[in-house]
Amino acid sequence: MDTQSYSNTAGYAFIVIGVGLSLVSALVPHFSAGYTLKVSVFAAGIVPYLVYAVAVPLHRTAMTKLAGLVVVLAHAWLVFNQRIVGHGDYSDGLIYYGPMVLALIVLPLAMAGFRNSMRY
Repeated sequence: MDTQSYSNTAGYAFIVIGVGLSLVSALVPHFSAGYTLKVSVFAAGIVPYLVYAVAVPLHRTAMTKLAGLVVVLAHAWLVFNQRIVGHGDYSDGLIYYGPMVLALIVLPLAMAGFRNSMRY
């Protein structure tokens, strides 16, 4: 019987915070309709957290928590810089490329966790 616990509260909290950050970046004010949801911005924003969600239950170490913290802080800076300071015009494309770079950074961690789970 497997007695391991798959509890990683901090990892799951980082995923929830990341989805919230993606939603904040995707809701852009519109002059006549209140807010519009840019689905492409939301989809690009959740990609690193989808990759990170693979690593969280498989790789329960301090490295996973540190990687989640780095991804959330980098994404928070990106959203603040692009959405709040940049007024949400997203003309430079960084709101799309930034999360993809973060996903590439987290990808080796997810692959290592997947490889470790296949040993058993």
